[in-house]
Amino acid sequence: MSESLVIRLDPAPCDTATWVAVDATGALLDQPAAGPLAAASPAAAGRQVIALLPALEVLRTSADVPLKAGSRLLQALPFALEEQLAADVDELHFAAGSRDEHGRVPVAVVRRDAMAAWTQRLGEAGLKAAHAYCESDAVGAMPNTATLLIQADGAVLTAADGSATALDCDNLDAVLELWVSQQLAGADASMPLHLVVYGTPAVLAPFAPTWERLQVRLASLDVRGLAEGALPRLAARIVTSPGIDLLQGEFARRAGLASYWPAWRLCAALAAALALLALGVQLLETSRLGREAARLDSTIDQAFHYVFPDAGPVADARTELSARLQQLGQQGAGGPREFLDVLRVVGQTVKAENQARIEGLSYRPGTLELRLRAPNVEALDRIQQGVTQSGGVRAQIQSANSVGDQVVGRLQITRAGG
Repeated sequence: MSESLVIRLDPAPCDTATWVAVDATGALLDQPAAGPLAAASPAAAGRQVIALLPALEVLRTSADVPLKAGSRLLQALPFALEEQLAADVDELHFAAGSRDEHGRVPVAVVRRDAMAAWTQRLGEAGLKAAHAYCESDAVGAMPNTATLLIQADGAVLTAADGSATALDCDNLDAVLELWVSQQLAGADASMPLHLVVYGTPAVLAPFAPTWERLQVRLASLDVRGLAEGALPRLAARIVTSPGIDLLQGEFARRAGLASYWPAWRLCAALAAALALLALGVQLLETSRLGREAARLDSTIDQAFHYVFPDAGPVADARTELSARLQQLGQQGAGGPREFLDVLRVVGQTVKAENQARIEGLSYRPGTLELRLRAPNVEALDRIQQGVTQSGGVRAQIQSANSVGDQVVGRLQITRAGG
């Protein structure tokens, strides 16, 4: 989706939130709104929902884990960070980000019950988050500059390297004094220390004496008021530079079939087109086979009437032919199977000649006459010899006439000794 609804959840037990709609570049599409979480549901229609979770409830750290991203990495994180955490790792939820240039894996840690509560709050409000980030990921970092975002319920201090620390506003003045002292006494003390502070005018006002004390110790101090609140800036940052998505592992969103449809729509269309093409080909083949069967039925009917010109219209030429042959066989001196046996011998011999075929036949008791078409006289002669050598019958060529590049001959077959 090109539009997103960014929702900043207020800390529990409050069931309120602030939200704003932005496009893919972070530009505002509407004015920020605040109220019960369920009131944000209409604004989520047609937009992906991004949840920002309170920074004070999510720990951001990093781990040196050699495993690649995936379920095995998530399983290894609790063991890699166990000594750094005061809480039982079984009660915590871990999410991993992309490995940094030093090979370390950024990690977000939050209590599992808190994560479940946020997920439940969103579900009860009719919202399905596509992504969930800690709001400290949305503060962002600037080269050679630390960024401080102050809100009514807490503050986030982001160093120039991107590492973020969530702070309680009650102790913010003392923490800032300590942080500045550490920076000025650290390994990078020779580097100028710049600080940019964001917040609403009402939130920033009580810290005016702090800015005066710090300004003389910093290379620069820039205090910027946010008339519309921090959310528009957080939303613009998170859609263009996402952080660690907390919807991993047991909280990963289970995508439905509808979510896969856009990616598979072209494949489905191609499959449907292929199925229609196959059906069309099958219908054409069925039609062709039907015409071929009709042509064969016509040929069989013509052949039947050629052999038995006295026969009238017949419904089943094959059945009628079998009856006629049985009748002729019973009339012959050689018994009822004489004609069929001779015909079988002739068929096998003619089949051996690839380009020879029978064009007509006539039978009277003891004698079978064939009209054959063969590629040459030698082929006709081989047929005559093959029939004779089969035993029990004698074949003689009665005539052989050239027709184009082929030979049409008459072959008379009689019982041996007849």
